[in-house]
Amino acid sequence: MRWPARHAESVGKRPAFALMRTSMQRYLFFLSRFWRSGLAVWAALACMSSQAFSEAPELSARVAAGELAPVQRRLPDSPEVIHALPGARYGGSLRSALLASGDENGVLRFVAQGLTRWDTRFERIQPNIAERWTVNRDATEYVFSLRRGLRWSDGVPFTADDVVFAVNEVIADRSLSGPPADRYQAAGETMRAEKIDTWQVRIRFAAGNRLLPEELAGPYGHHPVLYPRHYCTRFHAAYNPQADAEAKQAGLSGWMALFNRQCPAFVGRWSNPDKPTLDPWVISAGLGRGLTPVVLQRNPYFWQVDQHGRQLPYLDAIRFELFRDPTAILAAAMEGRLDLQIRHVSGVAARERLAALAASGSHVQMSLPDVNASAVGLYLNHTTVRDALRRLYADVRFKAALSQAFDRDAIARGVFRGEVTPWQVGPPRGHRFYNEKLASQFIRFDIAAANHSLDALGLTARDAQGFRLLPDGARLSLRAIVNSNAEQMIATLEMVRQDWAQAGIELVIEALDRAVASSRARANDYDISVDVVSGGIDPTYNPRAYLAQHPADSRQGLPWVRWYDSHGAEGMEPPPAMRQRLQWWDEWKAAGSAAEADRLFQRILAIAAEELEVLGTVSSPAQTGIRARRLQGVPDQMPGAWIWPTPNPSLPQQYFFTD
Repeated sequence: MRWPARHAESVGKRPAFALMRTSMQRYLFFLSRFWRSGLAVWAALACMSSQAFSEAPELSARVAAGELAPVQRRLPDSPEVIHALPGARYGGSLRSALLASGDENGVLRFVAQGLTRWDTRFERIQPNIAERWTVNRDATEYVFSLRRGLRWSDGVPFTADDVVFAVNEVIADRSLSGPPADRYQAAGETMRAEKIDTWQVRIRFAAGNRLLPEELAGPYGHHPVLYPRHYCTRFHAAYNPQADAEAKQAGLSGWMALFNRQCPAFVGRWSNPDKPTLDPWVISAGLGRGLTPVVLQRNPYFWQVDQHGRQLPYLDAIRFELFRDPTAILAAAMEGRLDLQIRHVSGVAARERLAALAASGSHVQMSLPDVNASAVGLYLNHTTVRDALRRLYADVRFKAALSQAFDRDAIARGVFRGEVTPWQVGPPRGHRFYNEKLASQFIRFDIAAANHSLDALGLTARDAQGFRLLPDGARLSLRAIVNSNAEQMIATLEMVRQDWAQAGIELVIEALDRAVASSRARANDYDISVDVVSGGIDPTYNPRAYLAQHPADSRQGLPWVRWYDSHGAEGMEPPPAMRQRLQWWDEWKAAGSAAEADRLFQRILAIAAEELEVLGTVSSPAQTGIRARRLQGVPDQMPGAWIWPTPNPSLPQQYFFTD
């Protein structure tokens, strides 16, 4: 696959998924993730301190009216330079679409900024809000140098004080924010931040954490730059003695509820237009208002410029229309009402319709190679409150029977039209982490073997409908929660339901709104959760299916994750096999070399293969998308995945319309 040379720095390079095609390249890619002692990471960008800057016409008008400071005073001392395509121009509002509920991450994909970011080739981590950083030999101490003179969207300077506040008083406060995610911990202790000077901050860990730069670039790693101190302290009791009274006056339980409403991290992040940001666009009409569009307007203090000194972004605004289901989004795309859409328009049928739209000449069809290990994963809830089922899940023979009792070949043909192959949950063949057992065990449809195993487990009694009975007399019925917009997943589950019935197992499919499904998962109220299985490009990026480390998505046992994140204070203690993997994961993060890290992760995968906690179905097909032909700067091929998240590394702030 050829990678489009959109930026000067990307000529002759290939994306991460292409980079991993040979063993040596894969190894070097992984090796690049481990920094040597004192290594400073710099952006390879020109300094424009001597060049005059310019801005969008709408901002010039505000400057002329005395409403806004001149552009030279709004930019940092050395703004980052982005090399955009020839012909780039200001103006226009990009139209995209979201589902009306539970789709807030669609906004994050376009605009969110972290201390670091992935480069435009989706290959390596580079500076972003932090201009550079250093790390000591054992990765226990990082020093981040912030862009001097950078400002929040309200014009207030962004400094080390903001990062220290975010780390020490928000992330580390378990009462306010809950147990910190493992990306912010090491050796059972939460990271701490220390101000060196106005523009430098030191972050320390109790043990090595070599993943930090990657985590800060990913979708869940923006916390250190999410909390403008001058704004968020207004709702914090340590800074505002009246915060608790103000919260109760607003009908809330206390100041922490007020703080999390006004300075939310994720779900409410796009609902409060008053909260300053460092993103290219700021909210003018937020989420949470039914089907009313979400609108983001240009940030006048954004800190990047193009090679000609023009302040980014080019686009005046991004407008997200809200729809109730993917069918309506596809219809809007077909009617030409969307300029860019890479979510909720995948699937074979959608691809065929979008190809017809592209043939009309108004739009270009995009290809987004999928980087997941399996398109549909069945995350068996090993922490279910149903005692009889929890005991069965602890027995690999039962899980093997579940895996053998549905026809993956039929799913590949019927749901994915032959574009995929039967697969479990392991990385693909040729990957340095390929594990034959994790990839292909128990994938052959064998209903006789499944029935034999279930009988051997003592599940011989059946009810009048032919379904097996548990030892307590209840029907062997498994409730699977799945997002209601995931059409291919639901179709896959329907085929599994029919097959499992032949083995005497009832599958109850609960297609839920995304927000409801997430709430059910947090409440541990499900037997199976259905989602993709990450791990196709590099399972270390998001190992949620192999060990209980993801607070939202390791749904083979979310109470295990809470136990891990809280160091045993909350949740449910995992069995020895999971505890061992979590220990190796901690050692992996502190590994002194790529070879040592690889050995540790191979051990993690080996135990995951033995435990069979997540059942894969088929490999993942390519995703598809559509863009208006007049929208430029958008790669027509880029990997489609949440781990970056797509399309963020392609820098939407340099997208532009040709007319």
